[in-house]
Amino acid sequence: MESLLRLAGRFATPALRLSLAVVLLWIGALKFVDPAPVVGLLDASLRVFAFPAFVYVLGVAEVVAGLLLLAGVAQPLVGLLCMGLFAGTLTIFAIAPAVSFGEAGFPNLSLAGEFLLKDLVLFAASLALVGLAATREPAAAAAR
Repeated sequence: MESLLRLAGRFATPALRLSLAVVLLWIGALKFVDPAPVVGLLDASLRVFAFPAFVYVLGVAEVVAGLLLLAGVAQPLVGLLCMGLFAGTLTIFAIAPAVSFGEAGFPNLSLAGEFLLKDLVLFAASLALVGLAATREPAAAAAR
């Protein structure tokens, strides 16, 4: 059991970093295929941002963040960027109950609400990457 726990500890951070990279690359690329679904979510919540050019900017940020995570570069900064991106999505969840819960109301989630709520976990994953990078850097500096 101990060796299994050590193995999990060894692969946890890279697995988290790489899985978050795949998610970011995928959802970022989808914004270039069709920005309309995101524009629709924004139109129902944060209308000032409900235009395709803004969605493309989000897509660029997500793709760049995904590529940097794949490369293992600037993990703390990329984690902070991701926290901002996911906090933005969670804002829609919080301020637009009609989008999040649909006609059924709380606690039922609409399909859009399910899509938005998953960003709570992605936010936590981004926070974990920032925290893990912060604990590794002092250890690396002490070893020098």
